[in-house]
Order: sequence, then C-alpha cells, then structure tokens
Amino acid sequence: MANFIVSYDLNGSSPSHEEMDEHVRFVASRSGRLLESVWWVSYWGSAAQLRDQLKVILGSEDLLLVAEARDAAWTSLLVDHHGFVEAWHAAA
Repeated sequence: MANFIVSYDLNGSSPSHEEMDEHVRFVASRSGRLLESVWWVSYWGSAAQLRDQLKVILGSEDLLLVAEARDAAWTSLLVDHHGFVEAWHAAA
C-alpha cells in the first residue's frame, strides 16, 4: 500500500461531490477527506492506476490530481487527527 493525495475540481453537472466522494471510498482501501475536495487515499497500485480508477465517473470538464505522498505535515484537517496519523503510517 502507498499513500496518495487526491484532489479534484468538478465543473460539470455530473458527478456530484457526493457521488465522487462515494467513488473515492469505493476505490480506496482506506481514505479520508482532508480538505473540501482533497482526499488521502491508501491504495495498492500506482498513481496512474488510481487515477484511472477514479476518472471513470468524471466528465471531460472535470479536473483530477493524484500524487503519491511519502511525507506530510499539516495544521488542521477535516479527518480525525489520531486516526489519520495511524492510517498514514500503516499505509506507508
């Protein structure tokens, strides 16, 4: 498993943010919303493989970034701090 940061901008009528969030949760082994449209994802494959899994529901006007993350620092996040730190280290 590896840690990835996923960020997206939804610019069309579909998918909705709720649909995209559900899709992220479906694709990922473990995940959590870090910021409004930024997710941490634990995934078994490469960044390109994760991108390909996530983009299947996106429209041509939507934007997506998937980056493998080996280290991170933050102040506050939307996820539970202790649970996130534990999950981050488990996936690293």
